[in-house]
Amino acid sequence: MSVGLKERNIGTLILIAFVGILIGSYLNALVGMLPGGGNVVKTFFTASINFGVGYPNAIFIDLDAIKFQLGFQMKFSILSIIGMFLGFYLFRWFK
Repeated sequence: MSVGLKERNIGTLILIAFVGILIGSYLNALVGMLPGGGNVVKTFFTASINFGVGYPNAIFIDLDAIKFQLGFQMKFSILSIIGMFLGFYLFRWFK
């Protein structure tokens, strides 16, 4: 029996989404290491979309005494999105 979202903690939902994305990205790395060259199926699952603040070069701030870089990058692939939805599906049935 599934449990309603009103009875769930939002922190747990964010944690499940984060873990699902991590598992999907690790699966993406494993599929990328499989032999077989650049066939269509492998390329479909391992192709990723990168976006973020300061992507591809981070924002560099130089105040002479202090230097720092600002940047944030997100990388999504089909397998990371599948992992996130699988985590949400399992979260629905978890008590």
